[in-house]
Amino acid sequence: MNKIKNNINNVLPCIIYGGICGAFTGATIFFFKFAASRVEVLSKYLYNIAKTSPIYILLTFAALVSLALIMLFIHKKAPESKGGGIPRSEGILRGLLPLKWLRTLIGTVTGSMISFFVGLPLGGEGPSVLIGTSIGGMCVSRSKNKSASGRYVMTGGAGAGFAVATGAPLSGVLFALEEIHKRFTPLLVLTVSISVVCATYVNRVLCGVFGIGHALFDLEYIGSFKLDSVPFLLLLGVLVAVAVSIYDASIAAVIRFTSKHKRRITPLVKILTVFIVTGIFGFIFTDGIYNGHGLIDEILQGNLTIMLLVVILLVRFVMMLLCTDSGVTGGTFIPTLAIGALVSALISKLMPVLGLSDELATAVILLGMCAFIGGTLRAPLTAIVFFIELTGQFNDVFFVAIAVFTVNAITELIHLTPFYDSALERMVENQYKGRKAVIAHFKAKISPDAFVVGKTVRDVMWPSSTVVVSIKRENEDGNDTDNDGEKKLYAGDTIVLRSQYYDESEITALLRGLLGKDADIHKMA
Repeated sequence: MNKIKNNINNVLPCIIYGGICGAFTGATIFFFKFAASRVEVLSKYLYNIAKTSPIYILLTFAALVSLALIMLFIHKKAPESKGGGIPRSEGILRGLLPLKWLRTLIGTVTGSMISFFVGLPLGGEGPSVLIGTSIGGMCVSRSKNKSASGRYVMTGGAGAGFAVATGAPLSGVLFALEEIHKRFTPLLVLTVSISVVCATYVNRVLCGVFGIGHALFDLEYIGSFKLDSVPFLLLLGVLVAVAVSIYDASIAAVIRFTSKHKRRITPLVKILTVFIVTGIFGFIFTDGIYNGHGLIDEILQGNLTIMLLVVILLVRFVMMLLCTDSGVTGGTFIPTLAIGALVSALISKLMPVLGLSDELATAVILLGMCAFIGGTLRAPLTAIVFFIELTGQFNDVFFVAIAVFTVNAITELIHLTPFYDSALERMVENQYKGRKAVIAHFKAKISPDAFVVGKTVRDVMWPSSTVVVSIKRENEDGNDTDNDGEKKLYAGDTIVLRSQYYDESEITALLRGLLGKDADIHKMA
């Protein structure tokens, strides 16, 4: 009975709030995507109108400067809205960054719409993840024990946001587990799955009502690989891995350069530059801007020449460097997919020369595109499942895995820091700049009502930089268990933890949320 009561008190809230969060996220992201598509159409229309008159062109650039200043103002008032959304969500969900959900939600939506209106080569997937995280924060804001269940529910919101934005529910679950937390636990899997299912259901209902397709791309049969395709897939993996390495290294180099010259290259200079450059391309070369969804469709149709593919790749690559360094609001998932599609399209031109059938060109592009995003995320399982959900082809898993895991193996061997990880590191540094971290040990006796009761040490979302040092059983003659991740926690256990923190009252409150409201927690000398 105690176990059932504990589950009702601690597990059931995660399930209920996870479902509520998923439903709200599904509806919110649907309308967010709908608004984004209308804003992009309006943007293209206005650029075309402005081309007809020099005065309109001047007015357009004046408007771009004004919008850049508005973006900078939003970043000052809601700094959480800067960047793509995924690194910020990862920091929040890992306990590294705080969340002010309302400010984050408003800033992310407003900033994203400005980016889409200007025509920046950014998408809505990253913001959708952060919006889902913020809605999760809203849902648990009045929960009795939000310090324990909050990160589970918010992770569900993040996964739901990704699932609805990409039209790939299983990829959304895997993204939340593999990329955000880099681990799988029973309660986390359950909460995220419920959120994603609820979000997907609501999204598909709304898609039916508005007559909108829910899939990211409308693909027909693309052909199947065979055993004699394996050498070509290995080559594809190697070439894509090289492209991923160049992509990550270039972003890191640009950020290092601007950081060294930050007195001259201020946030205002960065945002103005990317807005003005986007405006120039809006008049002369629209394939180099916007999120890249339409571009991917063009690539898959095979209508672009090698020279045009190279030009578009160079332009979009430079634009991505400018956008990621400036911190403008908007996601990089679809734009990164577009770069992967461009790289893979060029590789697909090489494959027939080496002996691969022309009929597999589309399959090569799709596979290379997914392998590219998997390499940048360092999330191979998500990339494989994403390919399957895009194409509906389950028989090619073995061949897909060859290319994706080749990319993952090479990028791991090179040991370049993924863009999202480096972006998160900078966010954490900026968040706690000037504050000194404290490392201390805490001792506590677990209460009967504690969230951790019945869970293994590794299955608990402890506060960031917290390690369980020892567990002393109440009924095992005082024997200690040191650093045993498989050991379950029970009421009455005495636990010693080592934590790194900036605010002692905050870390104590987080530990109390996990160990029970009556837990006797005290700092050890």
